[in-house]
Amino acid sequence: MKYLKNHVSVILTLFILLFSVQFSIEMYKVIEDQNQKLIDNYSIVIVSQKRQNIENLRKVTRDIVSISPISTKTIIDKLKSSMTPENLSMLKIALPYFYNLKLNILPDKIRLDKIKSSLLSMGSITKVEIFTKTYNSVFRVLQILQFLTYIFNAIIFFMSILLLFKQIKIWILEHEEKIKIMGYFGASYWIKSAFLYRLVFIDSLISTVSVGLLFFYLSKSYYIKDKLSVLNISFPDFSILYDVSTLFFIALSLSLVIVTIVSRKMSR
Repeated sequence: MKYLKNHVSVILTLFILLFSVQFSIEMYKVIEDQNQKLIDNYSIVIVSQKRQNIENLRKVTRDIVSISPISTKTIIDKLKSSMTPENLSMLKIALPYFYNLKLNILPDKIRLDKIKSSLLSMGSITKVEIFTKTYNSVFRVLQILQFLTYIFNAIIFFMSILLLFKQIKIWILEHEEKIKIMGYFGASYWIKSAFLYRLVFIDSLISTVSVGLLFFYLSKSYYIKDKLSVLNISFPDFSILYDVSTLFFIALSLSLVIVTIVSRKMSR
């Protein structure tokens, strides 16, 4: 019973460790997706005294990926009833050009201010609206969320590593007599430790499959998708082949390294 308890403890520790790793990966995908949505939805509005094209604008800042004119038809239509045709024609000539600019990056406030200054340095551009307040609020939330997620999961990861060291040490102590007898008969280190490596292989496989099934279920759950859709968030796809293989490699590599370190240290 005690052996089974320690066996389950290693599986549970590896499960928590792999969960933290995969959760960090999924959060990274979610945040990257939100960053891309922010880039796609965000635009800078400029007012210019002459026509502009992307080639001219990219001479002062390479961050612009597209430019599209903003129609002034709505403004003119509203004034039609209150202006004579002659004044309306003069207004059309006098009105400046309005453009929407799209960026290829997610800049911080300093970068945005630099982009604004670069655009205003062109004599023909009279106004640049970067909507700093709204943009910075969303940008900061994403950055804080990413930072807190990584810190939290890093703590869980290192605590799991410490627990693994402790559990492997308990394993070795429980089989200390068996290892000593094998040593008396001249068994090499690898023969004495073979059962430990076999056990961590099995535990790594069980914990990996458990985490894989959990995240596969979450990625396919309509309930989860429905709740996340309210926040305009989509749960990233979980690849059985790639993600599970990656998790198994992490679990097995860490387990083998820890077993080697602990067993060699205790055999001295």
